[in-house]
Amino acid sequence: MSDFLQGFLGTQQAGIEARNDVTVAIRNWFANRNPLITRLPYVPVERVDFQMYTHKYRARSASLAAAVAATTQTSLTVSDATFLMNHDVLELVDSATGNVERVQVSGDPTSATTVNVIRGVAGYTPLASVASNSVVNLIGNSRTGAEVQQTGLTTVGVPRTQYCQTFQFPVQIGGSAQTARAQVMPAGIQSPFDFNMTVQLQNMVDDIENSCYYGVAQAPLDAANNAGLPVTAKMNGLKYILQTNNISSATSSVPVNASAYGSTDMIRDTLQAARSNGGDPDLLVVSTNFMSGFATWGQAIQRIPAGETVFGTPINVLEAPFLHGVTIVEAPLLRPFTAIALTSSEVYIRNKRNPYWNLRGNRGDMVEGDWIAEMAIEVVNESHHAWVEGITAFSAN
Repeated sequence: MSDFLQGFLGTQQAGIEARNDVTVAIRNWFANRNPLITRLPYVPVERVDFQMYTHKYRARSASLAAAVAATTQTSLTVSDATFLMNHDVLELVDSATGNVERVQVSGDPTSATTVNVIRGVAGYTPLASVASNSVVNLIGNSRTGAEVQQTGLTTVGVPRTQYCQTFQFPVQIGGSAQTARAQVMPAGIQSPFDFNMTVQLQNMVDDIENSCYYGVAQAPLDAANNAGLPVTAKMNGLKYILQTNNISSATSSVPVNASAYGSTDMIRDTLQAARSNGGDPDLLVVSTNFMSGFATWGQAIQRIPAGETVFGTPINVLEAPFLHGVTIVEAPLLRPFTAIALTSSEVYIRNKRNPYWNLRGNRGDMVEGDWIAEMAIEVVNESHHAWVEGITAFSAN
């Protein structure tokens, strides 16, 4: 970054006359180390707090919460009836025998778990019994076309509050140290102050990226509300935003086959989990040691042409034939044995203040300034994405 720092930001007037937004520079220098903060679209937000929404698609299945005990029983108790409508066609699959029956919903659900049905439709014979916990598949709605005043499903999303987090990284150096020229600095950087600017910018971008993964949300509190000590706003990271498809310490769960984890396990926990809830995951963000996992599974991942940044940095994007076009991005800051499946069109960076350089000026013989940013990650429809961690070893299928 030496040319950038020695040029535009190296002038005192630049610090006085303008807020030096470095978003473009960050996207181009750190594209491979910090893939979320550099590759996701930025959508401005004007408040510290904002709402993220989940708009669920209709579930395609539920389970019987109570057994069907007779051919004449017309009331079903299911794990969730809120997604069902009048005239829905359902398929009951008895877990004890494997026998199947089609039924039709005969009215709005009478409670969150109860629905009345017409038994034995579409040529099926009513079953004498269907065991509790049997699968109830939703086939589809079937109407005459003459129905009126029918109840629709709610389209109101479920909100969750997210907070923009402020990041501040001071840079300061004394005049004597600034004039020292004994050390040759990397990348052609010419002064200790510029070198410290470079290092602290990387540190700030790392902090933003890591918070997007592992942050835990907290609303800001002023001093009066916290025994005289203010509490700063903190964003929620993906590990805690994603709740439906989450295998991690956040949900006290571990992956099936954690000690012998195979490619089919990964598909089950990431892509399949997200797709079964209506998502269309096209991006797989993985920790570095997943490269060993792909090799163990005998999958030759291939680097695909993604161009390079304006500073000549090649952009690392990978694909594996068994993932059918899903883009793989290595994320060095993800903890080992972690994979995240994202429906990329539903993930953004909400920027209240883009990363910028704020030159304070001189205090005595000390030159000072700050890198500052205020932002958070947003996920729409959290059930369309997935997080898995807790794997201990990879194994060939």
